[in-house]
Amino acid sequence: MHYRQVRHIYSVMSSYTSKGKKSAYKRKQMRRLIQIIDDILSHEPISQIHSIGRRQMIGYWQRHEHESHKTRMEKYHILVKFFAANSLTVNVTVPKPRRFDNKT
Repeated sequence: MHYRQVRHIYSVMSSYTSKGKKSAYKRKQMRRLIQIIDDILSHEPISQIHSIGRRQMIGYWQRHEHESHKTRMEKYHILVKFFAANSLTVNVTVPKPRRFDNKT
């Protein structure tokens, strides 16, 4: 991912990172957000952040079914915050990840 896209992510999420206590969890969530968007841009045939939509999110959740439900929900929450704060992506609804119980 280009460094300008990373700077765009940080500028969009400045309200999230500037409010309240500077916790390690917020830093972890920002790293996750960048990793998620980088994964989507590398696996999907798009090159811009504003082109990310519901279909790309579903593809991301399908590629990462091996993660625990808790991790997937934490990623879901940071994605919801990012797309709510981003004015370039209008009407993007982040689909909730499905819960897969691997009990055999």
